[in-house]
Amino acid sequence: MENERNKVYFLTGCLREFATIFTLVIICFTISRKLASAYFPEMMNLSSIFAMEGAFLPYDIIYQSLAYAFIMALVSRFLFDIFITKMPYISRHMVFFLVTLIITIIFSILFNWIPVNNIYAWLLFVPFFFIACSIAIGLSFLLLKLEDRKYNKLLENYKNKFKE
Repeated sequence: MENERNKVYFLTGCLREFATIFTLVIICFTISRKLASAYFPEMMNLSSIFAMEGAFLPYDIIYQSLAYAFIMALVSRFLFDIFITKMPYISRHMVFFLVTLIITIIFSILFNWIPVNNIYAWLLFVPFFFIACSIAIGLSFLLLKLEDRKYNKLLENYKNKFKE
């Protein structure tokens, strides 16, 4: 029974991770398209993200985002649930950050999200990637803190209930 519960937890975690990552990637690509078209029109010919004129993302980018989200969800679940469960919280996030960076660079090169020979594009990518990851890690810590407070309050209520 416990084994079945672990499998279900792993699958639901993967689905939740997949949906979150896919949504965030699509939002990031959409925002970067809008910003590039408004402020950096010369970039519109550099990346496959900007391949089509107009407000919509090309289908190829959506399919690539699906593949990226699927791989990242699996990596996330395997790393956090199986391989690095005993590491301190910040260390786990640093390992995940490095793995995410490697996978993102591979996808960027394979699908021409960032042109390989354009150093300016890579110099823009690096700080934005670090900022996005820092925000994600910060939100993760905030959610952990809020959850910790909630469970501590429940524990205190439980202790007070049996103290009386």
